[in-house]
Parts: sequence; structure tokens; C-alpha cells
Amino acid sequence: MKSRIIMATAIALTGTMLYCAPQSNDNTEALNALVLTAHSASSDQIKGQGTYNGVSISYDATTSGEDFETTVTIDGQKFTASLGGDGSITLDGGNAVLTQSQKDALDALAQEFASHLEATGNTSGSRIQVAFLSVISYWAEAPEGYTYGSRSIDGPSPAGYNAASRNEGVTCIRKGTYVTAAYDDSRGSHYDSVLVGSKPRSGYGCMGRCGGDCGSWWLASSWTKDCMDHDQCSNVNYSSGGSSDPNCGDEFDEAADDWLQGVWRGCRG
Repeated sequence: MKSRIIMATAIALTGTMLYCAPQSNDNTEALNALVLTAHSASSDQIKGQGTYNGVSISYDATTSGEDFETTVTIDGQKFTASLGGDGSITLDGGNAVLTQSQKDALDALAQEFASHLEATGNTSGSRIQVAFLSVISYWAEAPEGYTYGSRSIDGPSPAGYNAASRNEGVTCIRKGTYVTAAYDDSRGSHYDSVLVGSKPRSGYGCMGRCGGDCGSWWLASSWTKDCMDHDQCSNVNYSSGGSSDPNCGDEFDEAADDWLQGVWRGCRG
């Protein structure tokens, strides 16, 4: 059952307020929808608050040039993200562990925001819109039991870092081409030629796309080399747990900047 929201007032990128109310798929069942209140949007700020199935969310995102910052509070737990125009990233979740209901609320927020972009025909999005969608979707798709600690990513690391595994920065790849996935695990270093966009098994479609499988309709796809490295490592090792996975955790961390910055850098496959 999907949650859908209808707009009582259209969102404009001029600071317009909006109020949302739940809508049902039929006449017999009301949906638990994200109810946004006091949401505003402008060219350099997105701010609002709401609830979803009893989960409280507030958010405030701003841009200054190519630098992006956001604070999202979920049931009193504060999450912050900073994406630098130079490619640097800082994430801090205060060591929180989100419940599935709380991650569902983040997911609903992403859907609601993307629905607005689709309705206005602005599917490419601006810097603040793309960054905001990427950040909340990244948090929403973290593995079950994931601890949202503090992480800083400076950018590419030199060749030879941690054997085959290294952060190559946001390096775009194209669907339908072959790239060499480089990763290391308990068995050593590996270099596998993989077709970008292929599906080696269930749950592993769209190889090279950042995020699980082929993703969600509301998030623009980012296709990069580091995401291919993690996809192949995870595919071969049946890994789970994100950065805590003993074989592919380093590849997971190295792909974070690709997920969060790849679309903005033009890596759309």
C-alpha cells in the first residue's frame, strides 16, 4: 500500500507555504500519509515540518553557491549533512539507529518532494533540490540496524590505498559499457570486468548505479565507478550492513560521495 499526498496549495520556488492532507487510493480506506505543515521553498532554502505514521520530521536545507547544508530532525534525533562544492562531505547522525517506521517517514518525505518536482516539470532539479533528495534517500536506505555516526569524506584517495579499494572521487560511467570493478575482501584484491546496467542476480539490477538495485522513481540515478566497485564486491560476497560489512564496508564508504554528489556532477548514466 503506497502513501500518496495531495497538495492543498502548490509549492512555488518563491517561499510559498503549503499544506498537505492524506488521500486514499479508494473510497473505503484512508492512507497514513505524510502531513507537511509550514513548508517553504526558495532558490537557496528548503524548510518544513510534518508527521508520517506518528513519526515527527523537521528539516532545513540551504545552499551557498555550490555548498549545501541540511539539518533533519526525526523524533528529536538530529541529523546533519554538509556537501561541499569541492566534493567534500560531512555526515553526522549522532550515533542514532533509526527504526523502520522512521526510515519509512524519510522515504515518504523524499517521495513527496519528488512528486512536487514531477508535477512542476522540474525533474532535473536545482543544486539544493538534488542534494536534499540524495541526502534523505541515502539515510532512508541505510541497512537495518545501521548506526548513523559522524563521517567525513575528503575526496579521491591515491592509487594503492587499501589494496584494490580506493575512493576514486565522483567518476562517471555509462550504461552499456564495460568497466573494471576494483575491490578487496578477505580473499585479496579483485579486478572484474562488469557491464554497466547489467543484472547478475535478483536484487542486483542496474550494476554501477548508486543505491540498492535499480532504485526508486523519485531519485535521479547516479552511475559511478565507486558504486560499481561496491556493487560487484557486494554481489560476489553477499555483503550486508553497509560500512560495517567486513568485506565491502570500505567500498560502501568510498561510494558515499558518489551517491550524494554524482547526479549533481552529471553522472546520470
